[in-house]
Amino acid sequence: MLIFRTLFFTFILLIFSSPVPAWQHVKVQVPLDPDKSLQELQQQGLREGYSQAVVQESQRIVPGDLSTERKQVLRGHLDWRMGDLVLGYRIFSREEMDDQLVMELDVNVDTTTLRNLLQRIGVYYTSTVFWRYDLNTRGAGPDDFATLQRLQKITGVEVDGQAPTSVSLRRIQDRGWSGTIEHEDLSHTVADGDLYRVWFDLWAYFFTRPEIMAEMTVDFVLKTTGWATTDAIMHFDDMLMSWDQMVEEGSILQINTDVPSFRAVWTLTTLTPDLLQERLDGYLPSRGIYHTMDETRKY
Repeated sequence: MLIFRTLFFTFILLIFSSPVPAWQHVKVQVPLDPDKSLQELQQQGLREGYSQAVVQESQRIVPGDLSTERKQVLRGHLDWRMGDLVLGYRIFSREEMDDQLVMELDVNVDTTTLRNLLQRIGVYYTSTVFWRYDLNTRGAGPDDFATLQRLQKITGVEVDGQAPTSVSLRRIQDRGWSGTIEHEDLSHTVADGDLYRVWFDLWAYFFTRPEIMAEMTVDFVLKTTGWATTDAIMHFDDMLMSWDQMVEEGSILQINTDVPSFRAVWTLTTLTPDLLQERLDGYLPSRGIYHTMDETRKY
């Protein structure tokens, strides 16, 4: 039994450390250009398809609905990471129609990498409710304020002078920007030549702090019993981890095979506990699985 459990949890570790792909179907239209070859037009269509697919997968992952405007600015931000986010593609159709090259394709998106990125830049946590913060700037010009509006839209934050979270940004003449984010006892400062990097470094620090996650998410221990086989448990584990909008993090703690019906225990972190409970209540009892969800304290 000890050897089995060691091999089992090694298998689980390999699953969670491997990229998780997701296929998104997209349709793109590229205006025909006599100065471009068919290959160039197809490459343009592929880039458009990649971008559409990544935004579609982003919406599937996050708990809330992203506005059209937010999707547009998010798309521009994610385009520079396309090489990390797209694992492959397959073209279903390609034809010239009404002065356009029309392509339908499936794009294979690396869900794990995209999900981590959306969490670090805040999109995952602010898709349902924007996070309020106080903003102070020094040396910023009109173009900088326009940039900040786009950055706020991406991250999902809005200015509130009474908010406990604050960001201070200061232009350092020819050397770029310095920024500090503060929240209660937390404080983090970065400096860089680019405002984008300063902004996202600050919020990546913020959205990866356990103290902040404790304010946004709820941790549970899910206990189940009634499984017929370990294969059934693993099938449910795959399904559970695919509920991206309801499960931020999850892992198996224990599998007990010493009883007639197997037992399994998971730890789960969620932004939407009610939705997760509703999904579990709708799935497990109909399959003869008894379950309980116990909230755990983070600190």
